[in-house]
Amino acid sequence: MSKRIVDLSADDPGAVSAMIQYCYQLDYGDTRPDSNPALYSVVALRPHLDTYLLAERYGMPGLQKLAAQKFEKLAVAVLTTVGDEEEFLQAVKDLYAPLRRTRADELRRVAVKRCADHLGSAVLGIGKEVSGIVALMDEVPEFRSDLFEELGKRWK
Repeated sequence: MSKRIVDLSADDPGAVSAMIQYCYQLDYGDTRPDSNPALYSVVALRPHLDTYLLAERYGMPGLQKLAAQKFEKLAVAVLTTVGDEEEFLQAVKDLYAPLRRTRADELRRVAVKRCADHLGSAVLGIGKEVSGIVALMDEVPEFRSDLFEELGKRWK
């Protein structure tokens, strides 16, 4: 008889912890104790990305959805309130990394929508600096394609 053991030792420990907490509570704790999203460090985006990818790899759609929601909520805060987009841009690069084992389609959609919103605000003169997003479009052609597709849908 074969053992039914899943080895999680190579996976991100924080994501594994979030996955186990989700199995018992259908939620997982945010990475910071602050309850105000405007006070979050932008570094807190990465744990939601890792949790989403782990959930995708192990076929946990509920956890994927929750991680995507938490990622989106924090991304909005980062791009509008906090204003430091560097960690967000790094998260987008990580989403589009060519060696990624999963596609992370939902998180890609979230990131593209947030970037399109951010660009739209800048065009209207109410947004913050967008040079990072423009540079990212040069660095990651697949992201650029997804972003132009999203912008095209909005401008029809």
